[in-house]
Amino acid sequence: MKRTALIMLIAVVAVIAGCQAVAGVDFNKVIVNSLKVDSAESKSTISLQLLTNKELIDELELPAQQQRLLTLVSNLKLQVNEAKVQDANHMSAKGALTLGDSSSIGYGLVIDGDSAIITLDGAKKPFVLDMTGTTALETLGMEAPADSSAKPASDETLTALGKKLIDQIGGYLVGTMPNPEGLSVVPAQASVNGETLTLAHVNVQLDATQVWAWAKDYLTKLQGDREGLRKLIVGVTDLLMEDPALLKAIVGDDSEEPIAKPTDEEINEIADSIIESIQSLTTVMKDTEKDKDFKKLVNKDSYVKADLYVDSKLDVRKTDVEVKFKPDASIFEDEGIPFEGVVLNVNQEMWNVNGTVVSDKVDAQTKKSAQPIEALAQKQGYEVLRMFDTKSTVYSLLRNDLHIGKQTVSLYVWDESNPPIITPAGVTLVPLREVANQLGASLTASNGKLTFYDPAKKTSIVLRKGNKQVLVNGKNQTWSFPVTAIGGTTYVAARDLAKALGTTIQWIGDSNSKYIFMMEREVS
Repeated sequence: MKRTALIMLIAVVAVIAGCQAVAGVDFNKVIVNSLKVDSAESKSTISLQLLTNKELIDELELPAQQQRLLTLVSNLKLQVNEAKVQDANHMSAKGALTLGDSSSIGYGLVIDGDSAIITLDGAKKPFVLDMTGTTALETLGMEAPADSSAKPASDETLTALGKKLIDQIGGYLVGTMPNPEGLSVVPAQASVNGETLTLAHVNVQLDATQVWAWAKDYLTKLQGDREGLRKLIVGVTDLLMEDPALLKAIVGDDSEEPIAKPTDEEINEIADSIIESIQSLTTVMKDTEKDKDFKKLVNKDSYVKADLYVDSKLDVRKTDVEVKFKPDASIFEDEGIPFEGVVLNVNQEMWNVNGTVVSDKVDAQTKKSAQPIEALAQKQGYEVLRMFDTKSTVYSLLRNDLHIGKQTVSLYVWDESNPPIITPAGVTLVPLREVANQLGASLTASNGKLTFYDPAKKTSIVLRKGNKQVLVNGKNQTWSFPVTAIGGTTYVAARDLAKALGTTIQWIGDSNSKYIFMMEREVS
């Protein structure tokens, strides 16, 4: 089992790609370098645009709220005005996020070893994400076993292995990949962080049909290079065998016995298995080409455009990439989807690559006052909303566009323990504790009294079983039906409770029956 796990690991690792050299620029080295940046400063903009079909949207007659959400998600832009990566555990960034036509929301991020601090414009306090207690191995679902014969596995050893694997795999697979059609490299001047530099300008433009043909060409080359794959597998094996403790952690072996190195026969089996997988993928691509909708999906309206600017150290200093996917309109129309495609743009400038970079820091008092991000999942929407200034863009977005303050109680007639009940007189009764749970309210019993407290509206309701007399915020009310215990569950009149809590009520179902009782309100 141990050897089998190692063999599977090697096979999985052997999947990566790149380009050959053009005009003296070693793309193998460029790609490997980009994967091994330890420190740098940069700024970037990432935008995502959904191409909408306005005619189809009009035909769908979407509710106003859905139309608004569609507007927001149709145009997203993330700006990183300043990013500083000091090392794997220390970095900072500042920028803004824009959704649709809304005003941008400024943000800040500082990762400082054991915590990540996030600030948002309009937030009354920063947010903190605890990053202690979990190693990279644990994050990947691996446990590092104790092994007295070798130094313990750690994040550092995992990182070091990753860099070696990048070099090893890049040496073969990156160099094997054919250059895309129309790839060009010319000297050029470009501005990076306000400084004009002389760089190698790499340009490539491929439509979807060219990308498809290029991928088939690459798979054909890999499929015919069994010996190259064997050498790659042997090299990866040797790297993995260098650190027994880390290898045991990756494979998940907690025994004291060393893991045996694969034999030549097993290496050949791995290579043959990879080639079989490539053949299967090639067959799938050929079958896909026969599909009647193939040319609708893979056409010249979809493309990749990339401009990379590379310095003399073969580090990428500036990037402008545009990716567009726009199949034939009938593809989405037939499914009733109001989109025609998507466009992704990425622009980045990078400097001080692998130099001395000092990221921003966060003082102890800020960390102490920050709100744990993990706790947000346990909060009601209105509680999250109240973490922001009412005049801020993020507050408006959360309240008016996303409606996170909306609360809904759903009660089903088929629920065996807490169904809504209709009395012979036509009064709807609802289970009090279930309503409290769904609204984030509390229900306590003391001295024969039940106290329902709703923190969202700061409403207190005091009830007694068998009694119609109720105290709402200290004022006497007479409800339409006495508080009733049915099968151990306390029920109250839905309409009276809804009025006290400020919710609307309705039955939902079809023309024959109503089977869901709803209580709704929006809290800000």
